[in-house]
Amino acid sequence: MLPVILHRVANATQHLNGLSALLAVDPGALAARGDDLAETSDRVDDAGWLLALIASASGSRLLLARREREGLAPLVECIRECLRRAGRDLAGPVEPLPNLAPEVGEGWQLPWAIGTLLHEAANSLPARATLAWSVRRAPERPGTVAVACAPAAGFDPKDLATWLARELPAARLNSAGGELALELPAVWLPARARTA
Repeated sequence: MLPVILHRVANATQHLNGLSALLAVDPGALAARGDDLAETSDRVDDAGWLLALIASASGSRLLLARREREGLAPLVECIRECLRRAGRDLAGPVEPLPNLAPEVGEGWQLPWAIGTLLHEAANSLPARATLAWSVRRAPERPGTVAVACAPAAGFDPKDLATWLARELPAARLNSAGGELALELPAVWLPARARTA
């Protein structure tokens, strides 16, 4: 993930340098470029959260009180960019992505588990393949939501299952019919509020 995040930060820096040069010539240009500046701010904020996520998963625990309800979207986007660099892809979600419940663990385990599942399952596929995946309610287990995908035959999620048992014991992996599902309490992935 680091090369993708560094590329994003470099793009944001380049954009800010260009804006700074423009403002040196025309200080009034900021009013017309406010939306661009806000978008760059959002990208840098997402990159900062992703860096803290990586550091926390590596043992530094940098997320502390910072919890990103809408963190699944930038995470999935980053995983997709990583996979594209490796010659694979991640299908776009069919439904709007749910939020992440901020109170789960230390804030990093839930997004890390989802990102790991998608990244490892996609990397099990042959080159130029796209991993289809979904987030859906698991009707066979009320109160459960499943992040489901179809990795290559023979994919062994043993390491992820061991990690889940240690870090997110309420989560479990379930495989059936060629599909692998990360089953989570539904309250961990609440639906986004609909806007009018």
